[in-house]
Amino acid sequence: MKAYDLLLDDTLDLRVERADVVLAPSDAQHIDLLLRTAPGHWRHDPLAGVGLLRYLSAPYGPTQAGLLHRDLAIQLERDGYQILALDVQDLATATINAERP
Repeated sequence: MKAYDLLLDDTLDLRVERADVVLAPSDAQHIDLLLRTAPGHWRHDPLAGVGLLRYLSAPYGPTQAGLLHRDLAIQLERDGYQILALDVQDLATATINAERP
């Protein structure tokens, strides 16, 4: 089942087209926001968020990849996603494929 939500633009403001906000499938946006935000950023769910920036600001190796994989898998499952493919060993070629059942 696809989730629909208000879409955001590249600056994280509401996307507006023809003087109206855009409502569209939003799974990719939800996953992107889970990656960008850290725990504590969401008032309604203080445990939501991966905090990708902390992984990018430190040397990235197998240990960090394992931690990121674990954190992301937990967050996706908490948000109701079924993980089809998840590979974050190399962030330049990372694969995140998840859908809502």
